[in-house]
Amino acid sequence: MSSVDQFASVFNAASKTIFQYEPPSLKNALVVTDLQSEAANKYMENAKAFFSSIDGSWDTLSAENFKTVRELLDQVENKKPDLIVTYRHLHSGAWQWPHSLGEHLDVLIQVTEPPVAIMPHPDREGVPEHTMKSTDNVMAINDHLAGEDCLVNHAAHMTLSEGTLHLTHIEDDAVFDRYMEVISKIPEIDTDIARETIQTQLLSEPSAYIDSVEAVLGNELPNIKIIKHVSHGLQLDEYRKAVAENKIALVVLQAHDENQLAMNATAYSLAVELRTTPLLIV
Repeated sequence: MSSVDQFASVFNAASKTIFQYEPPSLKNALVVTDLQSEAANKYMENAKAFFSSIDGSWDTLSAENFKTVRELLDQVENKKPDLIVTYRHLHSGAWQWPHSLGEHLDVLIQVTEPPVAIMPHPDREGVPEHTMKSTDNVMAINDHLAGEDCLVNHAAHMTLSEGTLHLTHIEDDAVFDRYMEVISKIPEIDTDIARETIQTQLLSEPSAYIDSVEAVLGNELPNIKIIKHVSHGLQLDEYRKAVAENKIALVVLQAHDENQLAMNATAYSLAVELRTTPLLIV
């Protein structure tokens, strides 16, 4: 390696992404249901109790307000909420099947600007006791956590003033092993050294970013406890395990990808599978 390359590597390794605190403005919320008016209003009251950090106006859509996806999008455009609260498979009995979010929610998440909270279906049984009570235990999850200020700011905003914010980054072993298999076929690279140094660097970047989050929020939101979860493993398995073991009340996911129409793969997989845990898609 030339001295110039070596200097560049040292410089780049020392460069760190620092968290910027910019809390979101969530002043009005819209609860979207396919329930009749009385039941829809009751569901809204439960949502208000859960999202107690939202200090503003609340409105609701009930079964008679929309049927099609187009009608739903028109209602959202008319009301212009800062937050949408709903559940999967609106106007559909397919909520019993664990394979999708339903056409209304799939489109709503990708087309609308405000974050979308996905709550357990009103008819779903087996919802853990610690969920649907308060946002005292929030977890932000992303494949590449470093630099995702929007995600962290939303998660921090949702966390109760004396609650716990979990920041989670899992390096996928399957992806890492695939690259290491390629590296092992290059004679000029020591595979053992590469494995150790690359893995260390992959984990150090999100870890340093979380340290910066803790430093900034220590001044802005001093009563919130920050817990770091940075490791490697089978990504979805580790995320599910972290949510269950820490009894997370709300999972915050980054869904939008500028380069594609659909939700990113990790966010969609977790949104489909975590059917009894409230989610916030930003």
